[in-house]
Amino acid sequence: MNRTPPDIIGSWLHSFEEDTGTTAVYRPHDHPFPPARRVRRGLEFRADGTFVELRPGPDDRPRPVTGRWRFLEDGRVQVTFPDGGAEPFELTVSRTDGMLTIAT
Repeated sequence: MNRTPPDIIGSWLHSFEEDTGTTAVYRPHDHPFPPARRVRRGLEFRADGTFVELRPGPDDRPRPVTGRWRFLEDGRVQVTFPDGGAEPFELTVSRTDGMLTIAT
């Protein structure tokens, strides 16, 4: 069965307060997050296939790592880093209004 992939285009920040035992929750970057003592990881999926992951750097400031993304099937997204910035990986994603969830 061929399903239409969810619209994941945009910039998302990890809402770790909402994580469950099986999913990581991301909200749009402009969501009113509560204050947090730890750095929020971020994901950006651009329409041109560019992927940007914000990871905590050595000084805890977010550090962008850029790659490429594409849909596979059944909600899976493949992320690669042609310049060798990180190891490739796959995500299983779903989208509801104002929330992106990633299976863990």
